[in-house]
Amino acid sequence: MITIGQLARYAGVTVKAVRHYHRWGLLDEPQRDSSGYRRYTAADALQVVKIRILARGRRAACRIKDLLTAHPDQFTAAVADIDRSLREWAEAIRDARLRLAQLAAGDEAFVPRTWPAISAGCGNSA
Repeated sequence: MITIGQLARYAGVTVKAVRHYHRWGLLDEPQRDSSGYRRYTAADALQVVKIRILARGRRAACRIKDLLTAHPDQFTAAVADIDRSLREWAEAIRDARLRLAQLAAGDEAFVPRTWPAISAGCGNSA
Protein backbone atom coordinates (compact mmCIF):
# COMPACT_ATOMS: atom_id res chain seq x y z
CA MET A 1 0.00 0.00 0.00
CA ILE A 2 1.27 3.46 -0.92
CA THR A 3 0.38 7.06 -0.05
CA ILE A 4 -1.11 9.60 -2.44
CA GLY A 5 2.30 11.26 -2.83
CA GLN A 6 3.98 7.98 -3.70
CA LEU A 7 1.18 7.17 -6.14
CA ALA A 8 1.52 10.56 -7.83
CA ARG A 9 5.31 10.23 -8.16
CA TYR A 10 5.05 6.71 -9.54
CA ALA A 11 2.42 7.67 -12.12
CA GLY A 12 4.10 10.94 -13.12
CA VAL A 13 1.32 13.25 -11.99
CA THR A 14 0.79 15.65 -9.12
CA VAL A 15 -1.10 14.95 -5.91
CA LYS A 16 -3.55 17.63 -7.06
CA ALA A 17 -4.17 15.65 -10.26
CA VAL A 18 -4.95 12.50 -8.24
CA ARG A 19 -7.46 14.52 -6.20
CA HIS A 20 -9.04 15.75 -9.44
CA TYR A 21 -9.33 12.15 -10.61
CA HIS A 22 -11.27 11.37 -7.43
CA ARG A 23 -13.55 14.38 -7.92
CA TRP A 24 -14.23 13.50 -11.56
CA GLY A 25 -15.05 9.89 -10.68
CA LEU A 26 -12.07 8.46 -12.59
CA LEU A 27 -10.40 6.94 -9.53
CA ASP A 28 -12.15 5.57 -6.46
CA GLU A 29 -11.03 7.22 -3.25
CA PRO A 30 -9.60 4.55 -0.96
CA GLN A 31 -10.31 4.15 2.71
CA ARG A 32 -8.01 5.97 5.09
CA ASP A 33 -5.75 4.08 7.44
CA SER A 34 -5.70 4.61 11.22
CA SER A 35 -3.37 7.61 10.82
CA GLY A 36 -5.73 9.27 8.34
CA TYR A 37 -3.71 8.60 5.17
CA ARG A 38 -5.26 7.29 1.98
CA ARG A 39 -3.61 4.02 1.01
CA TYR A 40 -3.46 3.05 -2.65
CA THR A 41 -2.80 -0.28 -4.34
CA ALA A 42 -0.87 -1.31 -7.44
CA ALA A 43 -4.21 -1.43 -9.28
CA ASP A 44 -4.79 2.22 -8.35
CA ALA A 45 -1.34 3.12 -9.70
CA LEU A 46 -2.12 1.38 -13.00
CA GLN A 47 -5.44 3.23 -13.18
CA VAL A 48 -3.69 6.59 -12.72
CA VAL A 49 -1.16 5.74 -15.45
CA LYS A 50 -4.06 4.91 -17.81
CA ILE A 51 -5.81 8.18 -16.92
CA ARG A 52 -2.60 10.13 -17.55
CA ILE A 53 -2.17 8.51 -20.98
CA LEU A 54 -5.76 9.24 -22.00
CA ALA A 55 -5.62 12.80 -20.66
CA ARG A 56 -2.48 13.45 -22.70
CA GLY A 57 -4.61 12.75 -25.77
CA ARG A 58 -6.90 15.63 -24.76
CA ARG A 59 -9.78 13.35 -23.85
CA ALA A 60 -12.67 14.81 -21.86
CA ALA A 61 -13.07 13.35 -18.37
CA CYS A 62 -16.31 11.55 -19.26
CA ARG A 63 -14.67 9.93 -22.31
CA ILE A 64 -11.74 8.81 -20.13
CA LYS A 65 -14.16 7.21 -17.68
CA ASP A 66 -15.77 5.24 -20.51
CA LEU A 67 -12.40 4.06 -21.82
CA LEU A 68 -11.17 2.96 -18.39
CA THR A 69 -13.98 0.42 -18.23
CA ALA A 70 -13.80 -0.52 -21.92
CA HIS A 71 -12.57 -3.77 -23.39
CA PRO A 72 -8.74 -3.85 -23.62
CA ASP A 73 -8.93 -3.72 -27.43
CA GLN A 74 -10.95 -0.49 -27.26
CA PHE A 75 -8.46 1.02 -24.79
CA THR A 76 -5.57 0.01 -27.07
CA ALA A 77 -7.30 1.61 -30.05
CA ALA A 78 -7.78 4.83 -28.05
CA VAL A 79 -4.08 4.91 -27.16
CA ALA A 80 -3.17 4.36 -30.83
CA ASP A 81 -5.49 7.25 -31.73
CA ILE A 82 -3.79 9.44 -29.13
CA ASP A 83 -0.39 8.53 -30.56
CA ARG A 84 -1.57 9.41 -34.08
CA SER A 85 -3.05 12.69 -32.87
CA LEU A 86 0.13 13.71 -31.04
CA ARG A 87 2.22 12.86 -34.10
CA GLU A 88 -0.07 15.04 -36.24
CA TRP A 89 0.36 17.90 -33.77
CA ALA A 90 4.14 17.50 -33.79
CA GLU A 91 4.14 17.52 -37.60
CA ALA A 92 1.90 20.58 -37.69
CA ILE A 93 4.15 22.41 -35.24
CA ARG A 94 7.25 21.53 -37.26
CA ASP A 95 5.50 22.71 -40.40
CA ALA A 96 4.41 25.95 -38.74
CA ARG A 97 7.95 26.65 -37.51
CA LEU A 98 9.29 26.13 -41.02
CA ARG A 99 6.63 28.37 -42.53
CA LEU A 100 7.25 31.07 -39.92
CA ALA A 101 10.96 30.93 -40.71
CA GLN A 102 10.10 31.35 -44.39
CA LEU A 103 7.89 34.31 -43.58
CA ALA A 104 10.60 35.88 -41.42
CA ALA A 105 13.01 35.46 -44.33
CA GLY A 106 10.66 37.48 -46.55
CA ASP A 107 8.88 34.64 -48.34
CA GLU A 108 5.54 36.22 -49.29
CA ALA A 109 4.11 32.86 -50.42
CA PHE A 110 3.46 31.92 -46.78
CA VAL A 111 0.11 30.14 -46.47
CA PRO A 112 -0.85 28.79 -43.03
CA ARG A 113 -2.08 25.22 -42.78
CA THR A 114 -5.05 24.17 -40.72
CA TRP A 115 -4.26 22.57 -37.38
CA PRO A 116 -5.40 19.05 -36.45
CA ALA A 117 -8.77 19.04 -34.75
CA ILE A 118 -9.05 18.78 -30.96
CA SER A 119 -11.90 16.90 -29.35
CA ALA A 120 -14.04 19.52 -27.62
CA GLY A 121 -15.82 17.15 -25.31
CA CYS A 122 -17.82 14.00 -24.83
CA GLY A 123 -20.15 14.61 -27.74
CA ASN A 124 -17.29 13.92 -30.18
CA SER A 125 -16.12 10.47 -31.15
CA ALA A 126 -12.41 11.38 -30.95
